[in-house]
Amino acid sequence: MNVTNFANLFHQNSIFQQNKPLGQKLVQPPINDTLNRLSENLLNTQVQSTDLKRRFDTLELSDAALEQKSSLSDVPEGFLHYYLHMCKFGASISQGQEYALMEYRDQLSAFDQTIQEYQDMLSGKTALPEQMKQEDVALLLETTKVAREQFLQQGAEKLNQFSKEGPTPKGFLGSAYSMITGETANAQDNPRWQIDPSAQDIYGEIDRALASAHKVTSTFQDGASGILAELKRRGCVQAGEEFSLDNQEAADSGAATRASLFQDIYDGIWETFKQSISNKTEMQR
Repeated sequence: MNVTNFANLFHQNSIFQQNKPLGQKLVQPPINDTLNRLSENLLNTQVQSTDLKRRFDTLELSDAALEQKSSLSDVPEGFLHYYLHMCKFGASISQGQEYALMEYRDQLSAFDQTIQEYQDMLSGKTALPEQMKQEDVALLLETTKVAREQFLQQGAEKLNQFSKEGPTPKGFLGSAYSMITGETANAQDNPRWQIDPSAQDIYGEIDRALASAHKVTSTFQDGASGILAELKRRGCVQAGEEFSLDNQEAADSGAATRASLFQDIYDGIWETFKQSISNKTEMQR
């Protein structure tokens, strides 16, 4: 077996290029912070929320009074700025969950497509790539299946932790939840989604989690939009508070720089591939 050609093909062949290779940044809209910073944000969420709340403890509107207010027009300006920040911050983290779920789905899809293409080569449905033998493709197929399972399990574990540490509207907004969202005070809070990697339909499992995460994102974004509209009506919007929910230019620029939640898994999988090739080479000597 020509190991040099095999390795070159592995790193450069069009199969992986077309199917979004491991570690390649997926083109998706950005969030306020890159995913590699979101983990720090999640750890600091409680501290930030406590600090912000402390800043407004001396305002004339108590939490008990806030629960009785039915309109944002009755809320003092300081509280509006506070809850706008909380809604934007919650939406940012929830969007990050959506993008991580989409990357998880897209990478699994890339694995499945690649596995199918290798199987087609081995069954004679498609031609072998130049300078490759069936044993080379068989090795790639075997290793890709192992890599897919590794990504499936470890990726789900990361996603579930991300969900566990993420925000819910009631948890973030507290006594102002009903006033900001329009929901009743006893409305059920958005449940935290979980990915079961053993699910028979993993893509359906991901889609359900995406729908749940998107609902949380929309709740925060709608709340932020309502608060911002009230601040604009009063003419007291502060620098940096305005935002757009459809900023395509920012999406295009951020997609190229956003880090992946799964980068350490990708690194481990690449090592698995390299080790597999190395072991095969030793066996051929």
